[in-house]
Amino acid sequence: MHCIGRQTVEQTLSLFGSSVVQYAIFWYLVLRSNSGMVMTVAMVAAALPQAIVSVFGGVWADRWKRKLLVMLPDAVIAAVTICLSASMAVSWGDTGLILVVLVIRSASGGIQTPAVQSFIPQIAPEAWLLRVNAVNGTLQTAISIASPAIAAALVNLMPLWMIMLVDVSTAIVGIGFVALIRLDDARLRRPGESSDDALRATSISVSSCSPIPLKDLPRPRTRSCKRRATCPCRGGYWVC
Repeated sequence: MHCIGRQTVEQTLSLFGSSVVQYAIFWYLVLRSNSGMVMTVAMVAAALPQAIVSVFGGVWADRWKRKLLVMLPDAVIAAVTICLSASMAVSWGDTGLILVVLVIRSASGGIQTPAVQSFIPQIAPEAWLLRVNAVNGTLQTAISIASPAIAAALVNLMPLWMIMLVDVSTAIVGIGFVALIRLDDARLRRPGESSDDALRATSISVSSCSPIPLKDLPRPRTRSCKRRATCPCRGGYWVC
């Protein structure tokens, strides 16, 4: 239960910080450029890389360590966000740099999202899996509704480079929570394990079972039939 709570807190903080900062960047670009084209390009830069990378992210989540794939994208997002925040603090940040950061953040999300989805079943008991997924879905919906309003309020209260530090703070806390999670190696798929290895392990376990004597097997029920030698047997009965 501690692992489930830590993972839920990490996922909620990471999604909250990323959503608030992303919407704050959108609002900032709209107020700065007053152009619908800039807003369109920003939304494409924030959505298209994640859609492309997530196709491969599911494969990577099955082959590599999922705990690392959950923490590493958060670290990358925090690093590029710090760079953009520092650039905007000294008035070096322009629209091109913001779009590049949005692309990097979106691609990192395409790696992290499949890893999180496959990471939860490893730490949640099967009986609690449905409830945990329901709680996570409810939290994600609440964050998606509240993030635009919170970002709009923050844009009017403080500069964008300070708002970006919210994502950095939540990423650091989230990485710390995931680092404290201890996984049972027996429940994890070993990296690089092929289907032949799994089949070999299955054959070993089957071969180690003791055989059942044929005399102990139940015999099929039959009924008397004079022409039984030439009649087919169906369901334990000779059909004549």
